[in-house]
Amino acid sequence: MKRGEFLVKGVLLACSGACALTACSSGDDSGGTTTPPPGNGGGNSAETVSVNLSNLTNVGDQITSNGVLFFRIGAGNTPSDFVATEALCPHQGGALVWVEDGGYIECQLHFSRYEEDGDTIRGPQNSAGGTRDLEVYATAISGGNITATIS
Repeated sequence: MKRGEFLVKGVLLACSGACALTACSSGDDSGGTTTPPPGNGGGNSAETVSVNLSNLTNVGDQITSNGVLFFRIGAGNTPSDFVATEALCPHQGGALVWVEDGGYIECQLHFSRYEEDGDTIRGPQNSAGGTRDLEVYATAISGGNITATIS
């Protein structure tokens, strides 16, 4: 084999090995963020997600439906007694839960924390990359349901 062929084949082999290693990565070392649930694609009508209020009877109760995390923060039945946010962490898509005792939303994958208004309290723990603030959706109550409007 000539020296030029050896160098070209060596570079190709090295590149293909690096690409294979990247493809097999667990994703834990990625610094990317996920996007919020899609809205209506820019049309005039907004997408909505609803849950029955009977699923959220006590302060601290929570439920996830169609990419939206709903949780109760107040004892009344007005929209201000509930919060609706995206249900997956923007960092790498871990499930989000409301931690009533701490008063924050927490990712179950890398333990990022967010305020109920979506602001980031702390980023991912023991993981590369950062996060962004959560999308918080407007809520309305009607007919025994709470509805989040995703725009």
